[in-house]
Amino acid sequence: MKNISNCTNRKQLGINIFDDSQCSAVHQAVLEVIEDVGVEVHNEKALEILKKAGAYIDGTRARIPSGLVEKAIRSAPSTVKIYSRDAESKMLLGGHRFYYGPGPTVIYMLDPFTGERRVPQYEDICQAAKVVDSLENFDFVMDFATIDGVEVDIIDVRSFKALLDNSSKPIVHWSYNKDNVKAIIDMGVKAKGSLEELQRNPFFAIYAEPITPLVHENEGLDVAMTMAEYGLPVVYTSAAQGGLTSPATLAGNLVVQLAESLTGLVVCQSIREGTPYIMGGVPTVVDMGTMAMTYASPEFDLLNLGTSSMAKYYGLPVFTTGGCSDSKCVDQQAGIDMATSILMTALGGGNLIHDVGYMEGGMANSMTQLVIANEVIGQTKRIIKGIEVSDETLALDVIKSVGPGGNYIGERHTFDNFKKEWFLPELFNRQVNPNWVADGSPTLADLANRKLKKILDEYQPNGIDKDVSKECDDIIKELLKKY
Repeated sequence: MKNISNCTNRKQLGINIFDDSQCSAVHQAVLEVIEDVGVEVHNEKALEILKKAGAYIDGTRARIPSGLVEKAIRSAPSTVKIYSRDAESKMLLGGHRFYYGPGPTVIYMLDPFTGERRVPQYEDICQAAKVVDSLENFDFVMDFATIDGVEVDIIDVRSFKALLDNSSKPIVHWSYNKDNVKAIIDMGVKAKGSLEELQRNPFFAIYAEPITPLVHENEGLDVAMTMAEYGLPVVYTSAAQGGLTSPATLAGNLVVQLAESLTGLVVCQSIREGTPYIMGGVPTVVDMGTMAMTYASPEFDLLNLGTSSMAKYYGLPVFTTGGCSDSKCVDQQAGIDMATSILMTALGGGNLIHDVGYMEGGMANSMTQLVIANEVIGQTKRIIKGIEVSDETLALDVIKSVGPGGNYIGERHTFDNFKKEWFLPELFNRQVNPNWVADGSPTLADLANRKLKKILDEYQPNGIDKDVSKECDDIIKELLKKY
């Protein structure tokens, strides 16, 4: 079995934004918030679980002793495995490994061929899943957008079915509530053949969110707790917005979002010790001129670095964000925003890096941007791979053979190594100008859309077979009876 991504030498080439003393200071502040201020928990079952575990409960306010938080950190696994559906490859989350995927649930998309900003339909998320499945540098798939034209109460379940039909890559998904996430788990069981096989080789994680600041709502906790009960991977991720739902200072922002994520950890580990738990957040700041949430500011990148540093301090896998833009179209700003954050998240220690392709501060998505991002991720993975130093790469034999004034173009050593050592782009243009003009002077977006059209016309994804697909449709029909 192969790892989907093998960029494990980030320990040589990387950024740790905090030293141990700073991590400790942040952590102590987080513990003080959880224990002294407490958190609002709007879920009776979660309150009972926390009370039994040793938390102090006053109505819906839970104050969690620091010892209970530390115990939960110790009981959670330091690595979490999420497999491809066929179990031929896996993501090993934790440590220095990193993986990229698109984002979910945006309410608009930029049509790649008309440029129209429009409401996504079911066919759009099927196409997006197919595109991500085909792109070699994307490691997992998400549902791309919130779709119009289907039953509102089960958009999450319909979207999961679209991913099953159009990709075999690991899935990171979401769910509205307990009934819906159980339906998703049932579909996963059908895809794997049994619950035991799904638990042994889980091919999806489900994420849930609190309501910042420090409020854990009923449905989100139900989703996280259900995943914990089944022993399946759960992501519990805060979206603290500096200046609006968290302090304007970046360290204060981190304290709020970490307090939320660690509360989710305590709940899940109290249900089932060893629950595969992925902490994280989508921390950012609000632009005080526009009141829009920024998805490509320096502060956004720094907060992702801070989240990753704290996850390493805790020894937990981490869910972070990268490859996004605040631009409204696929332009120079979109490219700069995306490339900066993809490289920063790779250097900074994120494991499960999502929302690649997001535009307009998280309001829209773009398949064109996904295709361009695939190239950026490939380039980034090459940078992180670093420079290997060995007898072969030092190349003394060939240097001595060629000698002063020679050239290496005809040497076997060159042909044996250039494809292994160099990043060879498909879209980034390295042509001489006359050849580029002869090709029609295409922009990067033009080249990306050429590739996108070819994928949509020709690529055949490895979806679930027809019998399993029908069984999943039957699960959806049964779920609809509850609404």
